[in-house]
This record gives sequence, C-alpha cells and structure tokens, in this order.
Amino acid sequence: MRKTITALLLLSMLLSLAGCSGTADETLPEDTAADTAADTAADTEPVVADGLGEYDFAGDTFHIMTRYTPLFYPYHNVEETTGDVLNDAVYNRNRSLEERFNFLLAESYYDYSVEGSDHPRSFLLAGDTTYDMFVGRCVHMFNYAIEHMILPVEDIPLINTDQPYWNDQLYSDLTVGDTHYFAIGDFNVSAMDFTHVLLFNKGMMTDHNLGDPYEMVRSGEWTFSAFREMVETVTADVNGDGVMDTSDRYGYTSLVKQVLPAFWIAADVVTIGKDADNLLTFTAPTDEKLISVFQRIYEIIWDGGIWHRNVEEYAPATNDAELNMFKNGLTLFTNASCFQITTMMRDADVEFGILPYPKYDDAQDAYYSRIEGCELFGIPLSQTNTEMVGVLLEAMACASYHEVVPAYYDVALKVKYTRDNDSAQMLDIVFQNRVFDYGDTILADQLRDGVLRQKFEKDDRNVVSALTSVEGPVTSKLADINEGFTK
Repeated sequence: MRKTITALLLLSMLLSLAGCSGTADETLPEDTAADTAADTAADTEPVVADGLGEYDFAGDTFHIMTRYTPLFYPYHNVEETTGDVLNDAVYNRNRSLEERFNFLLAESYYDYSVEGSDHPRSFLLAGDTTYDMFVGRCVHMFNYAIEHMILPVEDIPLINTDQPYWNDQLYSDLTVGDTHYFAIGDFNVSAMDFTHVLLFNKGMMTDHNLGDPYEMVRSGEWTFSAFREMVETVTADVNGDGVMDTSDRYGYTSLVKQVLPAFWIAADVVTIGKDADNLLTFTAPTDEKLISVFQRIYEIIWDGGIWHRNVEEYAPATNDAELNMFKNGLTLFTNASCFQITTMMRDADVEFGILPYPKYDDAQDAYYSRIEGCELFGIPLSQTNTEMVGVLLEAMACASYHEVVPAYYDVALKVKYTRDNDSAQMLDIVFQNRVFDYGDTILADQLRDGVLRQKFEKDDRNVVSALTSVEGPVTSKLADINEGFTK
C-alpha cells in the first residue's frame, strides 16, 4: 500500500516541478515525468478496488456522530471545497460515493469540552436510531464494546479487513480473544494524526558531521546507540554560564509523558501483552526486556543531560514549548505527532526531516512506531441496515486509500523545507508498523500518565515497584475487557 502512496506522491511532486518555469521544464518534461511515475506505480502494485458492485440505497441518509476536538483532523464529511488538499479529498470522496450508491452522508459533532467524550452513551443506552455510526475516543468506545452497546465489526457484512485499506497491524492489536470489535480504515485520519515521529534539524545534523540519518534508517543502523551518540555530540552549554537553559543547545525535546512510550514501542516491547488465548494480560512488571528497555531510555535521556522538557507541560500556554525550541533551532531532535507536522510546523524556519524512532539494536527486525490511540467507530446495536453500513465503510476505506491518504502525505510533506522523497519514504516506514499498546492508550491514566510519567519526570528508576503498585486496578480493568469481548 505505502509504495503506491509514495509513487503517487512522487508523481504529484514531478508534475508540480514540470509546471514550473525554467530548468524544471527543460530537464523533466511533464509527459515524461507523469508517464515514468505512473508506469512505476503500475508495475509494482496491483490494482486495489473494493469489488462491491452495484448498490442503490434510494436516497437514504447515513448519519455519523463524531467527537470534535482541535487535537486532530476529526472530519468524515465536509460541506464544500476550500482549496485545502485534505479537505477537498474528503469532499470529493464523499460526493463520488453518494452518486455511486445513491445515498446522502451527514455528520454531526459533539464537542468533548462541552458534552464530554462519553456523549454517545446516552444515545446507545436509549437505543436511539438517529445515528448510524458513532466515532469517539478509543477509551469510551472500548467501554461501549465491553458493555455490548455496539456491534463487533466482524458482524457487519462486506467489510473485508484483508484489504490494504484496513490496517492489519492495528486490527490485530485491537482484537481481544477471537472477537473483532474494531477496525481502522484509511478514512480514519486520526490514526495518522496520532502517530509519533522524530523530527531532526538538517542543518545541525550537517554542521556536526553526523551523517545521513535517512540512509541509517534504510540500512537498519538507526538504533538507540546511534541516537545517543548524536544527541550527546550536539548538547552544549552554548553561552558558557554553567546552566543549561533555553539559551543552550539540546539533543532532544519532548513532553515528559511522551518520552517513555515512544521509545519503548520503538524497541518492540509493550506494557500489556496477550496470552495464548489472545486475552490481555499485564506483562510489564515481569517483562525483563521491557524493564531493561526502560533503564536504557533513562540512561540515554537523563545521563547525558541531552533532554530539555517543559516542567509545566500541562499548562495550556506552555504545551508547545518543546516544539517551539526545535523550531527555533535549539535542538537536534524533537518528538512530534504527525498532526503537529501538518499544523505547528508550517511556519517553522528550521529545515527539518522526518524519521521513525530508532530500533533498540541492529538485531531488531523492523522499526515500530507509536500510535497514541485514535478515534474508533462503533455501530449501535439498534442499527438494522448493516448491509448499508458495510458497503459504505468498505467503499469509504478504499476510496480513502486512493484519495485521502495521498492527500495527507501531501499536507505533511508540503510544510516549509520538508518536501523531499526521503521524508515520504520515512513516513512509509512509520505507518507500516504502528503499535497500539493498551498501557499507552486504554489504560493511559494508570500507566503512561500515571506511575510511569511520575517516575520518569523525577529520574526515579525504580520502575518495577511503580508497575507493581498498580497491578490490582490494571488487572481488574483488563479482566473487564477480556470478559466483555468474549462473553
């Protein structure tokens, strides 16, 4: 799938170059550029189609209720084109599907800051038939699942999760026992928005002779050790006053709560595992590799003084301080969600690139990237026309594969200074293996934002005791999920 996206993106870039005046027109004619890129895509990837055939829903309305938040792109429907590439891709996808299947798509929003993130509960409990689908925070959607207020996705006909426009890694992660309540299709932009990457300062990388990080990723040499060497090389008390502050240079910036999960998932370990029956189990307190990964992260981040963090990270006025340090050229690396790339980095003066977080060591088989939860959809038990639901979701996922995801790449890579094919390849790698760890998502309050954040911000390395201290409530919550999915 992602090879196709890169090819489509490359085609877009080549056409754009061909449309410019001067040398680009002379050295890369429009027809040649388009034909070459299109031929490459056609030769390397099979045609992806939904195979649904003909359906006519007689003008019925498919009504979605969606949580609105400014923290990611929430929209599944927009009313008009605006010139924004992502907005217009969503608009064009929907109007085409409406014409194809003779239906109308409508979307209503609830503001989590006003109605609360659990707003759909009242509709689900009442068996209200106003809405055909609810989209909301993953924690609450899991609660609706274990309370049996929504349908398992496997009970919705015509959804084919073997297709590349349904993410197989996340489908597996979200499965408990042998029950599949959730699937993530390519229409779910929040799943891309909530994916975390490293941004790096290209100028600083060159000035300190740190090599080509893109090539290190491709060769498999991008590891914890390589990261540590780089960040320790650049960290310096620039003004020589003996105090490291925002006037000095750092290797890495990130909010406290983002550090541990980004690195532990990159090291191919999780806090919540699955047993032989695919049921959730709290493995963290006794997982020796996970504990050793935690200790390694502490050593890299704390021992070299390479990390600058905002001590008031939950204060709204200072939430963006770490990313702003990177934008001001004061740090080599910073943590960022893909949504932050598409929004906060648009006005950045620093020339930067995109990387996955490093592997634990060169023996690790692949790069793994953190998805900090995402919005999930749920079909209420009151839904009687599951055929219509299946047709529209399958078609929407497939159309998004062809239209919305390439548009998202275009948005992410058209920020200042980042329009390069290397960054496109890095996003391919990032999106290929995204991991949904329940301790970072469904149980974030207890684990990621609870004991782990508290320990890490104090450089307290007694992580085992912290994990053991919450074993009771974590195990109880996992038991609820396991029973709810398998009952």
